Amino acid sequence: MMNQTSPASVRQDCRLIGQTLLKLALPRLILRAIVIAVAVIIWYLAASWILDFGKRINYEFLHSLGQPTMDMVQKVNPYIWWVVAGIWTLIVFFILRAWLSASLASGRATPVSTGVLADLAPQLSEESLGVLRWTWGTREEPFTVGDLQRSLSEIRHNRIGKIAMVAEQANILEGTAAKPPRDSRDDGRRDTRAEPRGERERYIEPRIGGPAR
Repeated sequence: MMNQTSPASVRQDCRLIGQTLLKLALPRLILRAIVIAVAVIIWYLAASWILDFGKRINYEFLHSLGQPTMDMVQKVNPYIWWVVAGIWTLIVFFILRAWLSASLASGRATPVSTGVLADLAPQLSEESLGVLRWTWGTREEPFTVGDLQRSLSEIRHNRIGKIAMVAEQANILEGTAAKPPRDSRDDGRRDTRAEPRGERERYIEPRIGGPAR
């Protein structure tokens, strides 16, 4: 049976992995913050310009359509430019969201350098290292930041206990399969040749005319 890691050790391992992830992600976090801040500034300036332009626009060129038409256009004018500003907001939002999703995916796919793993591995318990190996899977690709993120999540959700249970169940099933099948007919069969001669039942032949001895 695998020894379970203490809760204090699990918390320590989670803290170490979290610190490593923060160091790896820090450059990308700074870049994302800068890009988002610039995008917000551009959005705000452009939205303000759109609304100010809507306030200053003159509809005198519509005088040929009549005064009622001009009055109606002037009345709905603020709403028109608020709709334009809303469309601009949606454009910025979806562009920024697409870029952020691509940045997150790229960050998860970034391989963890061997030096970082060499510094982290000796500080972790053997059970937590087992979770990192389990997360790595087939190991056809280098160990990535995404693998480390998933390892942290799995450790927090008791993957150590699940791996231990799998190992115990495998030992039970493999041990049962290694035993030869038992024939139920052998239960009622006795090998009389193995019994001592004194324990065998003696047969006494009866005699005619006299008592049997």
